Amino acid sequence: MKRRKFLKKTFTSGLAAGIASSGLLFPNIASSKKKHTWVAVSAFDKAGILGRAFSNICDEITRISNGALNIRLFHANELVSAFESFDVVQSGTCQMGFGSPYYWAGKSPSISLLSGIPFGMNYQEMSSWFYNGGGIKLADEIYNQFNLKFFPAGNTGNQMGGWFNNKIILPSDFKGLKFRMPGLGGEVLKSFGTNVVLLPGPDVVPAISSGTIDGTEWIGPAADLGKGLHKVCKYYYYPGWHEPGTCLEAFINLNSWNLLDNDLKRLIEVCCMKSNSAIASEFFARNSFAIKKLKDEYKVNFVKYPKDLLKLLNQRSDEVVRNYANKDKLGKKILDSIITYRKLFIFWSDYSEKSFLESRV
Repeated sequence: MKRRKFLKKTFTSGLAAGIASSGLLFPNIASSKKKHTWVAVSAFDKAGILGRAFSNICDEITRISNGALNIRLFHANELVSAFESFDVVQSGTCQMGFGSPYYWAGKSPSISLLSGIPFGMNYQEMSSWFYNGGGIKLADEIYNQFNLKFFPAGNTGNQMGGWFNNKIILPSDFKGLKFRMPGLGGEVLKSFGTNVVLLPGPDVVPAISSGTIDGTEWIGPAADLGKGLHKVCKYYYYPGWHEPGTCLEAFINLNSWNLLDNDLKRLIEVCCMKSNSAIASEFFARNSFAIKKLKDEYKVNFVKYPKDLLKLLNQRSDEVVRNYANKDKLGKKILDSIITYRKLFIFWSDYSEKSFLESRV
């Protein structure tokens, strides 16, 4: 009995110490005496996983801080348009924003690399790079130039390859298409003669319906089903070579960030870290149900990219991404870091996830 009590006490004490030392406990917000009121803006609309998830971040910070940091979130087009979010937070008009780095490609030659690169890292690998490979520090080197602080705050996981109304078999089938694909994947398609269009989420379905664009990639089965893309396009392509694990971000006005005490800063960091995992987990679960519904109930025509075309896309992606990164020293620095870690992750995956998935039936 004494031995059992001793083991229980030791285990409980050790667990508490481990959690505390890992930084998982929320800070002592009672020490935050000054109250702050922030306005947050999002590049995403209210409906769907991302709208709810970013509302949750703001609500949790407000609740856990006991009002020491009160954040009110406005979704896309409620206060400003989706692609104005970056500017209003940079200027200090608003204090916090949510989006994905490739939405701000015009701001920096290297910022899109932070969303992910074609044939790059999946969610697990991206998170490892951000938290353990210096990724957040590298991101801050870009964002600080715009008076912003960066946090990973979500991930879509592996995306799908896009919705088309014509089959894509040869590289020439991309030529002349008017297609929505943000980020570096869009840059790759441009090299094949695609007219790449960047549209915010609410405009995508109307644009396809009116013929303004021929097709789109969005996120994955859950989000795509919710948006109704199966109603306006014939073919659903996979895999999502262009976005294997796309980073979603929180960015904070640097002046506002610096006014916070350390406890509130830690609270934001922990809430963003939680969101990074929670969004990826929800996408994974919902995609698993949604893909069955799209296939079984809506009879969507799923098409896998031909192997030879994927090989060519991979080769072209390497060229395009390297040329893109070489536009400035910071871009090269970030890409070199990503490539170094990707090689390590691929090597490990051959012995772990890849080997296991191949063996699973």
